[in-house]
Amino acid sequence: MSDVLESLNGLIIPLANRSLLLPNVAVAELVGYRLSQSASQGPEWFLGWTLWRDQQVPMVDLDNLLADGAEPAMEAQPRTLILNALEGVPGLNFIGMRVWGIPRARRLSRAELEPTGGGSSYVLQRVRVADEPGEFLIPDLSAIERSLEQAGLLRRAR
Repeated sequence: MSDVLESLNGLIIPLANRSLLLPNVAVAELVGYRLSQSASQGPEWFLGWTLWRDQQVPMVDLDNLLADGAEPAMEAQPRTLILNALEGVPGLNFIGMRVWGIPRARRLSRAELEPTGGGSSYVLQRVRVADEPGEFLIPDLSAIERSLEQAGLLRRAR
């Protein structure tokens, strides 16, 4: 039982100029990037909707939400990461997130993670991972869900 608590299967997910770290169970699927309907209004971080498994899933640009404004590398291909919703918000089963590459699996132990800074509005924690370059963000998926709800963007996602 302690092995389960001491390690988890994670994914390193590329954004424009940084990477996210998420547990595998947060991710439903990685698919090609395509919007079924672009956003005509709403915050800049809201891209529109993508059709996935006969559901309209709201799409988020996390680079923009974090006010990063970073441009992806020229060779980077956008993809859609479908995430399982956590909060039980009516009308929100999944969130789509634009990512810039293919996530990479990584088994993580608690000893490999080193906090490097606190969170922010949409980041729970910043960490370094042993044997990996750079800093990783652990996103606050609940805060992203609340932002979608507060912006009134879920009515069309039903």
